[in-house]
Amino acid sequence: MIWEAWQIWTASALVLLILEVFMPGFVVACLGIGAFGGALAAWLGLVFEWQLIAAGATSLIGFVFLRPVMLKMGFSGNETLSGTEALIGKEVTVTKAFDDASGFGRCKIDGDDWRARLTDTSREKSVAVGEILLIEAVESNTLLVRIKL
Repeated sequence: MIWEAWQIWTASALVLLILEVFMPGFVVACLGIGAFGGALAAWLGLVFEWQLIAAGATSLIGFVFLRPVMLKMGFSGNETLSGTEALIGKEVTVTKAFDDASGFGRCKIDGDDWRARLTDTSREKSVAVGEILLIEAVESNTLLVRIKL
């Protein structure tokens, strides 16, 4: 079986669109859309140089117009955070007052009790048990928290 040029372009486009599933960011998909542009040019009977120009122009149009829209819709590839990155910005409740000497206390989030340290050390004495704080960062097994404004 001998493949025609438009069939090769179409097969390439389909492979690129399938690869987009494994490499998020909508970059490979834009190249696949460009390959469909090359397939259209080949189907119209244009020479190979014009097929390449059509593929490049269609890819460029995809990058400029379609990719930003798709990234806003949530196709960026980093949909969910996990581990300690997911804790940053969440609220915690103080379960043990912060010690003046060590600067450490304890806070509870999602049923787990964590060791915590205030990032603003001048205000350690004003934090009471039951007060709500915000997580700024996580260092090893310690939450770095600040007073919620």
